[in-house]
Amino acid sequence: MGTNTGQDRKPWHRHFETVGSIVAIVVGVAALYVSWDQGRVMRQEVRASVWPAVQTEGYVDRSSGDLVIGLKLHNAGVGPARIERLTLRSGDEIVDDISDLLQRMPDGADRSVQYSTGRIMAAGETLNPFELRYPADSALSEVDAVDLMRSLSEDWATEVCYCSVLDQCWVGGDREVGQREVERCDGVPASSL
Repeated sequence: MGTNTGQDRKPWHRHFETVGSIVAIVVGVAALYVSWDQGRVMRQEVRASVWPAVQTEGYVDRSSGDLVIGLKLHNAGVGPARIERLTLRSGDEIVDDISDLLQRMPDGADRSVQYSTGRIMAAGETLNPFELRYPADSALSEVDAVDLMRSLSEDWATEVCYCSVLDQCWVGGDREVGQREVERCDGVPASSL
């Protein structure tokens, strides 16, 4: 029975099982990291491929001879948008519905309404929640369209909250630059337009 003097021990590089195990662990950890990173990149690509970007724009037009005042929503993104809330304000007050809007505007308009809340807007689609058309011979026939647009933009404001098919939500409006992401579209009452 001999004493173990350390001479019969194999050097570390001769322990193939141990070296193989360590290499397998390193390869497994690297594969796990690559898999996690690929999943993260794929989620970002899916989000980007269905990203909506709804923009609001008030307008005044006189090109047809009539005076036309309206609101336009346009989905400039690459994915569909589900309109959750459209809020129209006059000063600090929320405009409740089309009747409330008509009471705040001059009389005599022919109106066109497309309800937007709850609607799905495809990428590139434009929606006009309301358009008021005053005939060329109305009391507003002498009003300058540029001056009217300036005065309306000082007093009126719009805000739209919309979500993607992945339930990511954003808020934008004519008083904001760009869109800001929100968790949900609640908190501010909506106009029923």
